[in-house]
Amino acid sequence: MKKNRTKLISRAAAVVLGAALLCGTAVAASTITSRTITAQYMGIQIVVDGVAVTPKDANGNVVEPFVSEGTTYLPVRAIGEALGKEVTWDGETRTVYVGQVPGTEVNWMTELPPYQVNSASKVYDGTDPKSTFTVVGETKTSGITLEDPDFSTSFDGGYAIWNTNALYTSMTFTAAHLTKSSHYDYDGVLDVYLDGELAASYDLAWDGAPQTITVPLNRAASVRMELHGFNDNGSNERTAFAIYDISFAE
Repeated sequence: MKKNRTKLISRAAAVVLGAALLCGTAVAASTITSRTITAQYMGIQIVVDGVAVTPKDANGNVVEPFVSEGTTYLPVRAIGEALGKEVTWDGETRTVYVGQVPGTEVNWMTELPPYQVNSASKVYDGTDPKSTFTVVGETKTSGITLEDPDFSTSFDGGYAIWNTNALYTSMTFTAAHLTKSSHYDYDGVLDVYLDGELAASYDLAWDGAPQTITVPLNRAASVRMELHGFNDNGSNERTAFAIYDISFAE
């Protein structure tokens, strides 16, 4: 049996925070104290969702977890990144942020883009100012365009699928008619599927104002949005809409 290794560690609390330890007692931002602790290194392994994680610092050096006074200390950066969260260190306030930093706006098109779209859809992540689409006279660089370009009901309309990993309670977005040729000036229906089951349908008017829609996700693992076009007689027609200003709530 491998024996535990015990070391005495004396360091300033600010250095501990700088090393990004997940657990333990936080100190006030205006206070720096030093104390001596007994740390037990026992080869602690970290497994996130069945995948083994080798914790490393920002320079790529392996950082070994340890136990002190019954509390297990883990590197925040390694754990955050294993969970798909960005880890940020604010040296002025001595604060570790996991995920969104308060006061900053999340670009969900880069934070959580759809992992699959078809040929009748296009993703704009907002990083290229020359890559744009137009809705109701406004030019946008971030969002998803969905089209139903075929008269046949057998053709799938444009769709996009997100892997939401059961993390979110709702999804909010704005839907508006995509400025295109007059052949696409027909109403549409946006179907939302949660984990493969139809959860909601939203009527979209080609000449209507943009709609802001919030979809309850109920922590579904996947979300699929699909557009279909219809005319006044209820028959299938070409249409095109865009969804933008997308956000998710935990």
